[in-house]
Amino acid sequence: MPNHEAKLQHLSPEQLEALYREYLKGEKIALLLQRYNLDIAPGSLIKALPPVPCAGLTCPYCKTSLYQRPKCRTAQSSKELLAFCKTCDHRHYFASPSNWRCECTCRPCQASRTRVHQEQAVEQRKRVREHWSITRKNPISLQSLSITHRLQMMAMLQVRMDVRHNCLGAADHAVGDLRVSPSQAMDSTILQALHEKQLLLVDPESPLEAFSRDQPPKAWQSKVRWLSNVSLDGQRRASPAQLYRALHSSLLEGPRRHWHDEIIDCVQALCVEELCTYLAAQCAAHGLPWESARRASEAAARLLQVHSVQRACCLADAALQGALTFIARHQVSKAHAASTIAGCMLALSEQAVREQWLLTPPQNAPRGARSSLNQALFGVLLKQTDHGLEQPPAAYTALLAGRADP
Repeated sequence: MPNHEAKLQHLSPEQLEALYREYLKGEKIALLLQRYNLDIAPGSLIKALPPVPCAGLTCPYCKTSLYQRPKCRTAQSSKELLAFCKTCDHRHYFASPSNWRCECTCRPCQASRTRVHQEQAVEQRKRVREHWSITRKNPISLQSLSITHRLQMMAMLQVRMDVRHNCLGAADHAVGDLRVSPSQAMDSTILQALHEKQLLLVDPESPLEAFSRDQPPKAWQSKVRWLSNVSLDGQRRASPAQLYRALHSSLLEGPRRHWHDEIIDCVQALCVEELCTYLAAQCAAHGLPWESARRASEAAARLLQVHSVQRACCLADAALQGALTFIARHQVSKAHAASTIAGCMLALSEQAVREQWLLTPPQNAPRGARSSLNQALFGVLLKQTDHGLEQPPAAYTALLAGRADP
């Protein structure tokens, strides 16, 4: 028995009830201590009062009544929000005004919650397997893949291939510095395109955290693992390693004539993304808001009609410096200054062509293949050692005109 409660042993249950009732009505504690002959400090009175049984609440393990400490008449204590068992460590928590929720940490309660979570996990896995089953998906022949999809698949496999699980790892768990494409937005677009063509399928054995609790469960694109759905023999799905080798071999043979239009689009899209990614990073480094992707892409495409990616980066830097000077001299907002960058790049481009400027790429301009898509397109397929950065895109696509099918 606690020392405080021992000092109330001389009081009968009726006297204890009367003492507590008078305390709640606001009677001065000093008078209560004198009236009931209590030798305790005034601040310890409420602690000394014995716990009272909670009507209708019993311990689910001991089958005895739960108890609650007497409530303080002033500020609410956290101890007033729980009921406890005198026999074991079980606690029952009442709802708090702030909706703060606490769970009992006694061993039986922890074991019970573990069982519930395990049962829920089994049911969730069953729903995931039913909805995202790959047994209904027929593998797609490698020979039917367009060059765009071959490049995208090879880029994905190079960065995210997980040999241990025989799949492509989740984007959120990517390791190393190599990216699939120059930007996260382009990564997501590529992944979505491959999924829509059923070249990549959601792995139903991905961690359950990668799926929503909806019915049917949604798959979070950046959290799930992916299975390649491409066949080399027209019957069975190839493993990621087998598919990567087959794709690499087919690209090494060089461009085929019926691929030319797609290759031109791929070269243009990749170069534009390289420039936009560089400009976005430079804006972020100087605290400037990034313009809309559509407007930046349009300006980048026009620049790359006459400039290489590296030289366009030089013009982007000059336009960025102009925006910063605009802020310093005229006290305009950063958003206003950033909106001038695209137009300034185009004006500088015209002046550079007209006056034949010698543009030296900035120190932080891209100088090597920063993405696996760049390596697949320029390194493996087109066999260009400059990674598509030192000439305008049209110079690379012009090389296709004189090539025959291998």
